[in-house]
Amino acid sequence: MTEPIHQLHPVTMQVHSHRPRQPRATITKTKILEAAARAFADDGYAATSMTDLVAASSSTKGGIYFHFDSKEAIARELVTHWSSALHHAYSATQESPQHSVADIISFFRDLAASVAVSSLARAGLRLAAETGIDGAREAFAYWVDITSLLVAAAIESGELPDNSVTRQLAWNLCAGFFGTVTIIRVVGDPGDFTTRMQNLADVHLSACASAKMS
Repeated sequence: MTEPIHQLHPVTMQVHSHRPRQPRATITKTKILEAAARAFADDGYAATSMTDLVAASSSTKGGIYFHFDSKEAIARELVTHWSSALHHAYSATQESPQHSVADIISFFRDLAASVAVSSLARAGLRLAAETGIDGAREAFAYWVDITSLLVAAAIESGELPDNSVTRQLAWNLCAGFFGTVTIIRVVGDPGDFTTRMQNLADVHLSACASAKMS
């Protein structure tokens, strides 16, 4: 059996911001989020101030506060982008009538693609490990929970053995994915991220298959 499942719903957080419908305002909000994603990645969340974000986004203080009332509100919005990527990737696996190991691989492949193309989802993933952001840890727990469901389905189908290694598979895959994204940011990586995640999944799945039943 897999680790206990907690709450299997996408993590949604209330972001105290105005939600203007004008195209220009929407574009401005996106620019603020993209600038914040870069600033948090370059300087760290804790070291980045609202003043830094004003400069990074080429906006005004009033312009930023029109959309977000704090740095944490911006961070919560970014985490929501990551939670949405999780939800969409998991929903795609549920379209298959038979659940298997292929669903686990597909799930992480889709997440890798989202992180590769979306700076907002990528920033939200990194922020999910930060303290002091409401909902961040819940987003990581949700990720492990839905991965655990995929693992449980593969065990139920007989494609994965029910052993101590497999019972840790969900956590190990999520932690490995997060670590890969983090180290790529620090040292750079010319390789294909999706391929690297495929290799990571293959290693863990092979370990599950070779482990003794326990």
